[in-house]
Amino acid sequence: MKKYETTEPAQTQALAEKIAALAKPGLVITLNGDLGAGKTTFTKGFAQALGVTDRVKSPTFNILNTYETGRIPLYHFDAYRLEESGAADQGFEDYLGTDGVSLIEWPQFMADLLPNDRLVMTFERGGRGENDRVITVKGLGRAEAIEEGLS
Repeated sequence: MKKYETTEPAQTQALAEKIAALAKPGLVITLNGDLGAGKTTFTKGFAQALGVTDRVKSPTFNILNTYETGRIPLYHFDAYRLEESGAADQGFEDYLGTDGVSLIEWPQFMADLLPNDRLVMTFERGGRGENDRVITVKGLGRAEAIEEGLS
């Protein structure tokens, strides 16, 4: 597990760029953390690094936003609204581990669909400043190579 401390959103996005450079189709990244912890900021940096030209925002009401203008498709999930209904029978498994990268906010509400091979990221507020974050990155299965590839 690797740990990163950031003090401004640009640093969170720089970490996203490093991970995006290592990303290949089929990668699933879970983004754990409270509201305002930096998950969407990370996603914006990741999308930009992939070359996504669309405006990236959290898909809270849609649950899934797809972006296909980058070097590989990006599937951005916000599973928060699935807390009571769950993710089964919604068709989301058609996106996970396929031709794009899946970023999943609130992954605990899609736990039954998550592959064993994934990058697990946790975002926490830390430090003294309003924008201070502690971000941990852990690769599971084949995603260990991405964790190891980060400097």
